[in-house]
Amino acid sequence: MKKFLTNNWALKILSIIVAVLIWYLVVQVSNPYTRQPYDVPVEILNESYIVSGKKTFRIDDQYRTLRVTVGANQSTLKKLDVSKIRLTADLTQIVDMTSSPVYVPVNVSVDLTGIDEKNITLSRTTIPITIEDIENATFDVEADCEGKPGSGYEVGTVSLNPATVNISGPESIIDIIGRVVAKINVNGMKEDGIETAEFKIYDKNGTEFTEKTMDYLTFDNGMTPQINAEISLWKKREKVKIRVEYSGEPAQGFQVGEVTATPSEVTVVGSQEALDELAEAGNVITIPGELVNIDYASQDRDDFSIDLMKDKVLDETKIRVAENTSAIKVVVTVLPNGSQEFLMDVEQIQKMNLAEDLTLSYDQSTVPIRIKASDHNLDQFDPAAMVQASIDLSNKGEGDYPVTVNVSLPEGYELVDWVSTVVHLKKKAEVTKTDGD
Repeated sequence: MKKFLTNNWALKILSIIVAVLIWYLVVQVSNPYTRQPYDVPVEILNESYIVSGKKTFRIDDQYRTLRVTVGANQSTLKKLDVSKIRLTADLTQIVDMTSSPVYVPVNVSVDLTGIDEKNITLSRTTIPITIEDIENATFDVEADCEGKPGSGYEVGTVSLNPATVNISGPESIIDIIGRVVAKINVNGMKEDGIETAEFKIYDKNGTEFTEKTMDYLTFDNGMTPQINAEISLWKKREKVKIRVEYSGEPAQGFQVGEVTATPSEVTVVGSQEALDELAEAGNVITIPGELVNIDYASQDRDDFSIDLMKDKVLDETKIRVAENTSAIKVVVTVLPNGSQEFLMDVEQIQKMNLAEDLTLSYDQSTVPIRIKASDHNLDQFDPAAMVQASIDLSNKGEGDYPVTVNVSLPEGYELVDWVSTVVHLKKKAEVTKTDGD
């Protein structure tokens, strides 16, 4: 038996094989082979091969990072991270420069022992690049102030230096630039000052350029430019009155009554010099007559809309309206000669045939009535004492109604125009009775 064991080489070899297999199985269980994906940025080599005074290249964002899958034992992959994987695209390896796009081979290397190149795969082995002509263009820089200055202040004027910027880059990118905007933080400012800001670039659809797109562009100084913004703060002034002048003459037999502006007061912001001038004028803004022409008018003109800024009533370099709108609605009352407009209190209007279960209300407290006198002085006319007025509410239920106001006047006075108003009829609130009532 001993001789058999010592001389049976086949059995010995078999034992070794079994031992190796057992070891391999143990290793595979404790340290198995696996594959791990990594997203790795592509490094571009030898850019000068393409870039010249008139040419540049552009890579779509989706090709700037590729997926690398590495196969190895689990213990090896635990030591591997993205920093040890390098993807390079050497522009000198471009085979065909005439195609569009051109394709650049991608090479991979892993700085870690135990990684076999055969076990490394790439999501793609080439990346497309677009070769373009370089274009230069000059753009005005817009100021966009962010935040709010201190209480009682608003941003008055902003002077940018530089006011324009020259941008160079691929033709396809330069052609879609819509706006160049300097973002300036003015939050909490209480005095004039100079702020520094980097500008943002937006395409013609209003979308801001990404950081990667910005990387394709160069500027006057070869760097991302900085804008110096000189900011002047203006002070507010509230309850500035609006006065309206008019030009022209109404039709024969007619006269101008009142000229009203809505709103009648505005809040403005301006330089100290402009506010001082406004104070000298009694804090009144005057709309000039050439903007309100009533030539040949025989009825009220309510079609005037004057924009204090757009119509240059105010000099925007010195002063402007603080509210969102600077539009003023102007109404010019035109009356027959010898007539005058008075305001009658709605409470003196009698309510005829109002249903018992309804209440009545008005939008306004007074109704305008226009009176002409043949033999009397209109200055002595008193609407409260001399006007009898009523409205007929027959067959009117709950709702809103335009109604004619019936007006009776003393002898010698006559009504120039029909008088009307709007009434609102609502059901009376029901009274809930309680025990003991």
